[in-house]
Amino acid sequence: MSIRAAYPIGANMKKIAQAGSAVLEEIPLIFTPEAFIIEGLSPDKSVMILAELPATTFEEYNISEEVSIVANKDEFTRAFKRATKKDKVIFEYGGGRELTVRVLDVRSGIEREYSVELRETVYERIGELGVELEVTARLPSDELSNIIKDATLVGDEVTFQYSSESSSIRISSFGELTEYHTELKQFKPLTYLESMASSVSVKYGVDHLKILAKVLDLADEVTISFGPSKPLKAVLEIGGGGRIVLWIAPRA
Repeated sequence: MSIRAAYPIGANMKKIAQAGSAVLEEIPLIFTPEAFIIEGLSPDKSVMILAELPATTFEEYNISEEVSIVANKDEFTRAFKRATKKDKVIFEYGGGRELTVRVLDVRSGIEREYSVELRETVYERIGELGVELEVTARLPSDELSNIIKDATLVGDEVTFQYSSESSSIRISSFGELTEYHTELKQFKPLTYLESMASSVSVKYGVDHLKILAKVLDLADEVTISFGPSKPLKAVLEIGGGGRIVLWIAPRA
């Protein structure tokens, strides 16, 4: 088996690596003929991440066969610590227990090389969750990022509520001394809102929402979906056809 894949935007790969590291104990890497994929569950199985970059988003994408490997997360994340949007990231693998990552500054020609330890050379795919979620909305990513930051300053859980009467999503958090509320409506700042239910209320932990906030600057907009006692699904579309999907389990 052999892999050589060159991705042109180092900053994107850095964010994907950081998101994976925030969720996972180890980083599963799947190279298929169609795409490069990172996926997995957090140790407590409360958060699932799927990051997918189609082969067409790479400048070079050569694999001899589908490869699934599991990388040491600290070494994998460290490889992209100084990566910028003007850096190219090159993956090379020819079997064994090490993945080579090269980060190339395309302006200066300076290349940094990292050897990433592999914990496993086989990984069984999880696949996407087949859960029907009643409420779906789209909004600017920076708006959701600010909401999460404000809400997490107040309490340890955040409530998402949809009401057909107001045709809005209300997000709130409660603490011992203060509380936080905001209401999202069409064009204020939602760019899309649809629901199959007249009323939905569900709570999520702030620690899990903070993980989502870390990757929101990867895209201009984020699509969120949720339902009663169901996961929050957040989808970020990355330029060229890539995407990051996070599922966050609800609080009881």
